[in-house]
Amino acid sequence: MNTRKTALHSTLKTLPDTYRGFNLKRIFTAASYRLLPGACLLCGLSAGHDIDLCSACEQGLPRLGLHCDICANPLNTVGICGRCLNQRPTFSTVQTPLLYQYPVDLLLQHFKFSGQLAAGKVLSQLLARHIKEKTEREKCPLPDLLIPVPLHWKKRFFRGFNQCEIITRELSAQLHVNYSRYTIKRITNTPAQHHLSRKERQRIPGNTFVAGRASQLLHEARVALVDDVLTTGSTVEALSRTLIKEGAKSVEVWLLARTPLDN
Repeated sequence: MNTRKTALHSTLKTLPDTYRGFNLKRIFTAASYRLLPGACLLCGLSAGHDIDLCSACEQGLPRLGLHCDICANPLNTVGICGRCLNQRPTFSTVQTPLLYQYPVDLLLQHFKFSGQLAAGKVLSQLLARHIKEKTEREKCPLPDLLIPVPLHWKKRFFRGFNQCEIITRELSAQLHVNYSRYTIKRITNTPAQHHLSRKERQRIPGNTFVAGRASQLLHEARVALVDDVLTTGSTVEALSRTLIKEGAKSVEVWLLARTPLDN
């Protein structure tokens, strides 16, 4: 049964996203999970629905509670944190459903450093659901364009992929929003941030990001910048400044998870 499930799900990845106006890939994916439900990535039991996470494990994930309206740093009350009041970021808001704590941190590390794409897909699906619920609840429009945080070409070469691009493709498919990886590029190969102190993470050179060959797409566009996890916010702030400089109307940030600033 597991072999059949894997084979069917793999075949579905080769289907075109649309055919004669119908999203066949989505229809067959949903049907395949009903007939051959996937296994939960955390406990190994049957997931039971169209995401590889069972209901019990999903309910146990660390959720973002009260948080800053701008940077999403966890707070004990509603409103804007002192850091954002003191120096308002260029981006307008950060959207994420999860905290970067166990087991979310484990799933993200497996995705980012071990190439376990299933973990990235599950987290991206949770983010897409969060965005859908927010836009429906608040009656607010989706952005015009999704942009993944770019990797320097050397880092992309050695890792083999950019995890933010994979997240962005999933969000684009789920939310029907266009995306581009060519509007902005990273020309400075900054060191991996998970090895750096908080002070070192905040030192992002001003010329790290420049316009890419599709930068014309940014003109008057409401942009959602897609990243995996946010700690100090220095990277997305530097990127947001570049996007606004190149013509974007506004920038918000979408994340898989948020690291509390006091961690």
